[in-house]
Amino acid sequence: MTHPPQPSLLDAFRARAARTPRATALVIGATSLTYRELDEVSAGLAELLREAGARPGTSVCVRLEQSALAVAAVLAALRVGAVWAAIEPDLPPNRLRALLHDTDCAVVLASRDDRDLAGLPDAPPRLAAEDLDLGALAAAGARTAADPGPAVPEGAPAYLVYTSGSTGTPKGVLVGRGALADSVRPRGAVYGTGPSIFLMAMRLSFDGMLAGMFWSFSNGHTLLLPTARELRRAAEFVRLARRHRATHLVVVPSYYRLLLTGPERLPDSLRLVVVAGEVCTPELVRVHRARLPGTRLANEYGPTETVVSCTVEDRPDPAAERVPIGRPWPGATARVLDERLREVADGELGELYVGGAFVAIGYARAPGRTAERFVADPFGPPGARLYRTGDLARRDADGTLHYHGRTDHQVKVRGARVELGEIEAALETHPVVEQAVVVCEERDGDAPRLTAFLVPAAGHGPPDPRDLRRHCRGHLVDQALPNRFVPVERLPLTATGKADRAALAALPPAAAEGTERPAGRGRRTGTRQVVGEIWAEVLGHRDAGPEDNFFTVGGDSLKVVDLYRRLDARWPKAVRAGELFDLVTIAAQADVIDDRAGEEAGAEARTGAEARTGAEAGADTEAGTGGPIRRPAAARTAPVSYEL
Repeated sequence: MTHPPQPSLLDAFRARAARTPRATALVIGATSLTYRELDEVSAGLAELLREAGARPGTSVCVRLEQSALAVAAVLAALRVGAVWAAIEPDLPPNRLRALLHDTDCAVVLASRDDRDLAGLPDAPPRLAAEDLDLGALAAAGARTAADPGPAVPEGAPAYLVYTSGSTGTPKGVLVGRGALADSVRPRGAVYGTGPSIFLMAMRLSFDGMLAGMFWSFSNGHTLLLPTARELRRAAEFVRLARRHRATHLVVVPSYYRLLLTGPERLPDSLRLVVVAGEVCTPELVRVHRARLPGTRLANEYGPTETVVSCTVEDRPDPAAERVPIGRPWPGATARVLDERLREVADGELGELYVGGAFVAIGYARAPGRTAERFVADPFGPPGARLYRTGDLARRDADGTLHYHGRTDHQVKVRGARVELGEIEAALETHPVVEQAVVVCEERDGDAPRLTAFLVPAAGHGPPDPRDLRRHCRGHLVDQALPNRFVPVERLPLTATGKADRAALAALPPAAAEGTERPAGRGRRTGTRQVVGEIWAEVLGHRDAGPEDNFFTVGGDSLKVVDLYRRLDARWPKAVRAGELFDLVTIAAQADVIDDRAGEEAGAEARTGAEARTGAEAGADTEAGTGGPIRRPAAARTAPVSYEL
């Protein structure tokens, strides 16, 4: 029996725009667009992309903060048949350089003052976001919205998304237009089909957002997106959900835990919460049921190479020892195999391979890497492929899959996939580092902890942790920044001559703390000193200076809650929990505490600080420099990312 061809994602969106033109398609910040308006804006933007040289076989880089324009750019790229790649402005410059290396980039949508882009040789043409008015784009697009654009096969690539690379180079995963559509279509069985408002707790550069976005656009729902500020500040995010009466929430588990435990409650309008991108724990399921007893919870799993997510568990049991990753979506296959690609018996551990429609094209301009991870499917028809996930799994007798960790040195940190090898490669480009090995400590209910063990280069002493963090920020996403840097004379080796990660992880806590920083000679208030000590207790290290960003020295959404509780216990009501997403330095927090609590607080802090020992986290000077350190204002308010 021959089935009629399914409409493409672009055709499904355009059909909805024709059927329900006045329905609300997108809400973000103060901007709300109907389906007709979004259709016309994307058509007008597509014309500008064509004029800039975008066409099938080229790519469009969307280097914008979360906005209606960024979403329209994705649809515009589909219209011209180009690949889109969403790269937020705060991601490291090497992601942009990798994009230009991996694809024929025709045009970049970016702000006019994007210094990273301006500093690149042979940078592609730029469309400045400040020059693009949504109303003008819609007016231009109204004349061309009915144009279907070039005929592009569904096997052509739709988007490029970067993941961490074990060799130190980010990997660009190319996903086909048809594969994305196949990933979106079966979700009604879990997402439901009634009128919905989809709230996505993530940014456009995270591919986990795409299924919910295109499910919404294909079925006439409303896509509700947070601004960068609303995503950073959990209380504002919850108020966004309540204000718009969101029915669906897609979120990574660590951020969802923060939303559930905050003072403000998520709305009872939620019918479904989907967690993805990290391990979902039974404890999170229990908290969810206690706070939102009438809301279903679903746990999705899938590497970037398996097109958003390839399995789902839609009724997790809080009493279970671990939350399953469920069963494959219709159209996907999931097999647990041994090293000879033979299926293991139910209940036995093996490596998880994903096949069927949910397999990416491969890695951009990296045929060797592609051949290594995308292998011939011995169970499928000729030409079929399996993606080797590197994840250990077992299958129950009833077909349910359970995740049991990694086979390599890849981890998930706050939703982002991080290769330890990429961190090590970045550290080894620092002139004072001879060799680096990064060890990950997995902890229940908290983000994994990354510790970098470093052998200093010949003739050099232990490298400065703050200098290492500044260096890493130019190469790595925030989630990949090590929590601690520990200098060692030499690395322990296994019998095969490899770095013995188990031996490093087993070092006594005192040995793994790294070198403490001598007190600086700059002025330091008592409040700053005590706040610095509290940071050290929360973070587990003393490397943070007064102007370092909490979220780039090891902080995350859960640690914010711990930090607030400790600060509030010391200075009741002097600072609010939500403010800690903007007051991200020791100096800023101490200044607010001094302003609100008055001189008494400062005097009490000085008295308390004098009674403590080893409290050097609040120093105003770099070790050995003797001079004050000044950070630019941007470093104090850097955005926080929770995506994967």
